[in-house]
Amino acid sequence: MAFAFPLQGVLRVRELQERSELQKLQALAAQVAAARAEILSLEAEAEQIRRGVWQEASAGISGAELHFSAARESASLERRRLLQTKLQELERAQQAQMQRYLQTRQKKETIAHLREEQLAAYELEQSRRTQRQLDEIFLVRQAVRRNS
Repeated sequence: MAFAFPLQGVLRVRELQERSELQKLQALAAQVAAARAEILSLEAEAEQIRRGVWQEASAGISGAELHFSAARESASLERRRLLQTKLQELERAQQAQMQRYLQTRQKKETIAHLREEQLAAYELEQSRRTQRQLDEIFLVRQAVRRNS
């Protein structure tokens, strides 16, 4: 008789839940990485604007051009600030998702561990049953040899 784990359906559901939570966690991690990359890009852009202003100022720049450069830098810094806020929200969501994933994983591991224990007990019982059968065969052969 083959091993049948009575909670196999529950284990499958837990595995699917774990996979789903992991995918959500990975998606959030990708969003966090993208937000960080965009922040770095904006910081580089702001630095480039500042360098350009200094170079233009040394060559002579009009007030309108200076005002335009300052407005560009200000807009870039505002986008960075908004992205920083978004990044913090994403990081909080990522932490919360990590907790959900770990809880789901723990629930699945509990069922999987139970399955492993039941399988080990089943295999031990099968081994004992096989050994008993071999012992009986041996004893029958011995009895037949004595009687002949």
